[in-house]
Amino acid sequence: MLLNRFVLAIKTQSRETLRAWSYQCESIFAQRSRRIQQLLTFYQSVYGTQGLKQLWRAYYRRELQPPIRGLMLSAVGLMGLNIKRMGSDGFDWNKERLSLSNFDMCRRDIEFINTLPNNKLCESCKAKKMKYCYCQLGNQRCRKSGASIPSTSKQGPSPGSGPDNGSIRNCHTPIGLDTRDAPAGVVRIQAQDDQKWEPYFSKNEFSIWRREERSSLYSYKVYARFDDITADDFLHVQTDLDYRRQWDDTALRLELISEDPVPGSNSHLIYWEMQWPRLFANRDYVYCRRYIKDEARKMIFICNRGAKHSTYPALSGKVRVTDYWSLMVIKPFRGFHEPGLHFILTYYDDPGIPIPQNIKSWVTQKQMPEFLTKMYVATKNYACTRALKMKDMFNSFNLINEDYTANAQRGSWLGSLSRNSVSHSHDDETKKR
Repeated sequence: MLLNRFVLAIKTQSRETLRAWSYQCESIFAQRSRRIQQLLTFYQSVYGTQGLKQLWRAYYRRELQPPIRGLMLSAVGLMGLNIKRMGSDGFDWNKERLSLSNFDMCRRDIEFINTLPNNKLCESCKAKKMKYCYCQLGNQRCRKSGASIPSTSKQGPSPGSGPDNGSIRNCHTPIGLDTRDAPAGVVRIQAQDDQKWEPYFSKNEFSIWRREERSSLYSYKVYARFDDITADDFLHVQTDLDYRRQWDDTALRLELISEDPVPGSNSHLIYWEMQWPRLFANRDYVYCRRYIKDEARKMIFICNRGAKHSTYPALSGKVRVTDYWSLMVIKPFRGFHEPGLHFILTYYDDPGIPIPQNIKSWVTQKQMPEFLTKMYVATKNYACTRALKMKDMFNSFNLINEDYTANAQRGSWLGSLSRNSVSHSHDDETKKR
């Protein structure tokens, strides 16, 4: 009996019911839409645009795709993405992707960081007044099996002096990165591994060594530690092109040309124009970048290497640098989100034209420490800005919750309708009596 009266009340009050229902849906939809917008803005401010894309891809792979059917759809979609990528920008990632084996060249860098408490200066590093010595570890040679060969002299064995002397290249055994399902890649960095590292100079918190790659052309290795920035923030400053345009005044142009569509690759093709001092033409680069975040080892690796792209040819008035590569190791003291890190940057580029040695020394001894200091300050500013954005975002969340609570009394329209129908039926019974 009560159910019939309830249905009759709904029919007679259908217009009011529909209006209340539509208002309820609009209220909930508006509140949920605003919350989603706030969350997207929040995560974008924390992780950046590229980080937000990677977060969504990781969530999509883990939560939204069915195990088998999702795998098949991913393979089909991946083929479509590759075809589209080849058609849109003409860059073949299957042939140009940087190899994961490039990170094996960082084995000695990892050992250097791990043995810093026991680091001792060699005679050359003492003469240069270095803070640390990389020479003894970096110039140590290995047999083909990977076993280290102790040096029998202060200078160490000379390259090619005999098969028993081994090679520095043999020391680059796989370091066993936690790469999960990342594609292997094929492009390798060509470095003169059997040349010896020598101390260059030490300034502030930076220690720099160099190694001759070709005649009068050197690769440089920089070590520093920062106690008050996190590894995740430092990685963001390294990889966020939009943010780098803000803090690096020497980057006249910095553009993302292409992004590897394969999930987990973390590979990008980038164009970079660098401002040089007056009387010198600017240098520009087209290069591939790839980075790996090893959760098991608590380390981050970044690799860059010069590349080519038909849309970005060499231009007159600028010197295109084609022979360029770099490797970076970032190791936090504890966790990725906790302050404190070590990092080692190894890089080499051939400017393409003869440059006086004093200009090279000026660039290395003055510009490089200044750039690394700016990078550190940019990381500090990024962390501060992110903290302020997080505070504002949480305040806005509280305002949303207050607005939603204020509208809660409008949400129980079905309950009020039920109470009205019961009251009407009670009145009818009273009149009959």
